[in-house]
Amino acid sequence: MKKSFMALAVLACTGGAMAQSNVTLYGRIDASLGSTKFNGVSTTQLYSGNLSASRWGMRGSEDLGGGLKAIFQLETGINADEGTGPSGFSRQSWVGLSGGFGTVRMGKADSIYKDINDLGNTYNISPDSLFNSAAEAYRAGLATFVNRPNNQIRYDSPDFGGFTAGLTYALDEDVAGTPQVTAIAARYRVGKLDVGFGYQNEDQLLRANDRKHRAVAATYNFGPARVSTHYQNVKAGDNRKDNEVALGVGVPLGNWDLTAGYSRSKAENAAGATAGKGTAFALAATYALSKRTRLYGGYLDGEIENAAGVTTRDYRLYAVGIRHDF
Repeated sequence: MKKSFMALAVLACTGGAMAQSNVTLYGRIDASLGSTKFNGVSTTQLYSGNLSASRWGMRGSEDLGGGLKAIFQLETGINADEGTGPSGFSRQSWVGLSGGFGTVRMGKADSIYKDINDLGNTYNISPDSLFNSAAEAYRAGLATFVNRPNNQIRYDSPDFGGFTAGLTYALDEDVAGTPQVTAIAARYRVGKLDVGFGYQNEDQLLRANDRKHRAVAATYNFGPARVSTHYQNVKAGDNRKDNEVALGVGVPLGNWDLTAGYSRSKAENAAGATAGKGTAFALAATYALSKRTRLYGGYLDGEIENAAGVTTRDYRLYAVGIRHDF
């Protein structure tokens, strides 16, 4: 279980009332051994984060009374194979308030659009996995969305009988190359079904670099198998387009969890003609040694073709590893 540090007996400034707060230290270490083959060139290596990204962080809250809480999260990535990582808290760095009105966060956080994208890839190996055939950049044209914008304000609504909604707004602060990001999302969870819609607009100083992302995603738990699916449409400021679909299946068998994923994309130029196509599939199996520790193995195969049908990117990845959560 995650280690919690409880800070009790904090005197309020007015009248000596007792406030309760807690801080939780958490993390994930993922390392594996395998091989990558890119355009015919193979490399054997030790990886970090093949099943899911290695990271560590802190999160906490303070009960302010009346159902109101102050909350925060700080999180950074780790390269487990080298013991290095980004400076600062590059994944999450925010502070906020939660209560009956919902939750407000300010700082660097996941875009609300990322929640919908991750939903659609739930059983496509793992949303942040290198084995995730949808996330492994086999997009035939446009780049992926900004998943954690800087300078962001995020609002999440309360749960209304399974329905939730939210929005995020990130300022560009007049910095060249930094987009102004606006995103909205709506989600409905009932029984074994979880479905959502998201939209994200990224405004750049150069209009051709603008991006509009739309996604519909869903998961359903059939019992013996769980399925996730995802459709995303991306349009650039110069009318280039990308259409992407992904499908994932997960089958739990005792301590084993078997997953398979498939994705494809089609890019169009500004005139609407096909500019390229991408396809990928992945297979993975994990074995739970405990609630916190898993062994795993996986394989990913993907390629991109240009408008003439010539392969321009050919990628293979296989690895076996271990992941530990704390």
